[in-house]
Amino acid sequence: MLKFFFLMSGLLFMSFFGEFLVYFPYFVFLSLGWLMFYGSSYISLSFLGLDTLSWFLVLLTFWIIMLMHLSSYGYKLYNFYYQKFCFILILMMILLFLTFGTLDMLSFYIFFEGSLIPIYLLIMGWGYQPERLQAGIYLLLYTIFASLPLLISIIFLGQFLGGYNFSLLSVYFNSYSFMSFWFFFSIFAFLVKLPAFYVHLWLPKAHVEAPVAGSMMLAGVLLKLGCYGMMRLMGFFEGKVDFLSSILVSLGLLGGLMVSFICLRQVDLKALIAYSSVSHMGLALGGLGSWGLWGYSSCLYTCVAHGLCSSGLFFLSGVVYERSGSRSILINKGLLEMMPSVSFWWFMYCIGNMAAPVVLNLVGELGLIGSILSFSFFSMLFLMFFSFMGACYSLYLFSSTQHGMNFSGIRSLSDGLVREYLILLLHFYPLFFLILEVDMMTF
Repeated sequence: MLKFFFLMSGLLFMSFFGEFLVYFPYFVFLSLGWLMFYGSSYISLSFLGLDTLSWFLVLLTFWIIMLMHLSSYGYKLYNFYYQKFCFILILMMILLFLTFGTLDMLSFYIFFEGSLIPIYLLIMGWGYQPERLQAGIYLLLYTIFASLPLLISIIFLGQFLGGYNFSLLSVYFNSYSFMSFWFFFSIFAFLVKLPAFYVHLWLPKAHVEAPVAGSMMLAGVLLKLGCYGMMRLMGFFEGKVDFLSSILVSLGLLGGLMVSFICLRQVDLKALIAYSSVSHMGLALGGLGSWGLWGYSSCLYTCVAHGLCSSGLFFLSGVVYERSGSRSILINKGLLEMMPSVSFWWFMYCIGNMAAPVVLNLVGELGLIGSILSFSFFSMLFLMFFSFMGACYSLYLFSSTQHGMNFSGIRSLSDGLVREYLILLLHFYPLFFLILEVDMMTF
């Protein structure tokens, strides 16, 4: 039933806004992915294929990009290069679809790096402050330089093994022990994309300077490329993962805990949500580094849940920014009195950000915590602090914006529009109902 839900949702978008030419590519690519995953007898492509991991991330990509179109409806009203904006989003959708669906290692690297181009154009073309130039350079330099060792090792392996297919690599990786250095080079590129602590500085800058649609894409899908790359490649290195498991778990837990403290001193709404994304991805890295089936599948739950929840939070910050003209927490106070209906959605997404019940985040984080505890029971103290700090910065975000004295420079703010409520509902609907269907995402 889930596949029909997404197909009908695409038709709903097209009929609701009457922009068939804009949303038609979503329907075409979603139908292609459906055939690749459910009907292998209908279509046969030598370099494309979808399994459970790829399929859910492809669905997440289509869902987030359609919501990006809806959230950027103001660009059409004011004719702010709307056709170019739609072209960039469709280009991003195609590149991400090919990234998640390719079966070839070299093609995966090309599409993986190619997905940087649309988000760079979004930040540079539709960003807010002049500092977006620096944010774009940070994004490019961090990702490209970290990926150069991966490219060199892929070329070396292609010459040595005679091909780049994933199935070919999985056969030979267990036979040659001297390939262990390649594991570190490959996962380092994905650690930057994740991002892990110490190599995360590009993310807050990119989030703060990006438009609302750019932040939704960064948090919703592009951060998941790091998890997807690690999940796809770590299966080829079953004997090598054990050597780095302690490093990965320690980096994920300690780095995420440090970022949680950084969240508590933020005064910018988007910066706080961006740092909370780094914290959640740190827990996903720790669960994936523990290398168990529980942590592996829970990492997928967390990717889907975090993509929807963080995208909704960034959209809410964009709603506030459109009305007040500022993202400062010191100015946007007392929103419960001025925007009471939107405050309900702030509450729902904040409890999702802290992985409270009724949302998919709860299942993902419980599975990750269980996997880390099975790896090392002594990490219980850090996990307790991790969960406590997650609740702290989520409550800080909610209470600082919804309560307190109204800023005297803001007389009144209009409540939400029907379009905004639709976007928030479509963000939360999969979060709520996928917790009832986690068996569909089990490997």
